[in-house]
Amino acid sequence: MSRTTGTASAAIALSPTEEMKADKARLLTAHVNVCGMPHEQHKTHSIALALKRNGVVRFDMDFIHLTAADIDGSQCEKGGALVPLELNFKMILQAFLVFCHHVSHKKRGGIDVLDPTLSARFKTYRNSEHDPTKEIAPWGLAISNNKGFLDWNKLVKPSARDFKPFCEANNWVDHKDVFMIALEAQNLTHLVDPSYVVTDMDLHKAQQSFLHKVLQDDMQHHEAKLIVKSHSKTKDTALISQLTCETCDKSMSTSLNSDALLSWLTSTGLDDGKWNRPQGEFLTFYEDKG
Repeated sequence: MSRTTGTASAAIALSPTEEMKADKARLLTAHVNVCGMPHEQHKTHSIALALKRNGVVRFDMDFIHLTAADIDGSQCEKGGALVPLELNFKMILQAFLVFCHHVSHKKRGGIDVLDPTLSARFKTYRNSEHDPTKEIAPWGLAISNNKGFLDWNKLVKPSARDFKPFCEANNWVDHKDVFMIALEAQNLTHLVDPSYVVTDMDLHKAQQSFLHKVLQDDMQHHEAKLIVKSHSKTKDTALISQLTCETCDKSMSTSLNSDALLSWLTSTGLDDGKWNRPQGEFLTFYEDKG
């Protein structure tokens, strides 16, 4: 839903492009005014780099939907190397995200990052009320008292670190096994089961968002990465998994067949007695297969 700007008597509706630009500005405002990021470092600061790497460039559309696992697994590039985001910055991001949901829950609506009192209120909340050991409960789910979502976070402790990157096609079989083991450990195998019947939509969407973020980060093989990207809107992890398996299984089969053919071509000759057809056909066959 697009926002409006101006006075009540002369409200101006923002176009989608203007709203996107305004949402990016809201995230920058939150960084500088609330999280204490120096304005001159808003493009080079570790927090900005880590969020951008995760595709988080807007406030209402991106930042608010982060999970504790997203923040915990945040990385940024320093000196050409990918390193974990500093612990103090992770703590600031997590505290601010919890604060946003806390305020939104109390007012039954989105937080206003332009509120001049927000920075002081956040500092007070972080020092006197915030408990970093508690799970992050989005304000909408807190209102509906979604027990399934809260229990999943409390009992399972979802961790993106349990999943490993997939870069090379020849590691596909091992990666698939490790991926399923990680899903089983976190009670998430239903997310790759196309026959699964959803009974708790809020919980299912939260889990899908978590796993989709994992796939975005870990699927670095070009074909798998394209599949994940093409389903970023629906976050249908069952379909993503099915298409990835079909594609990569086929690539592995093709690779194995090619290896077997190459081995045959380099080890078979007319003088070894294995060819029982005319010599002319041998040359034609060898040329076709090579």
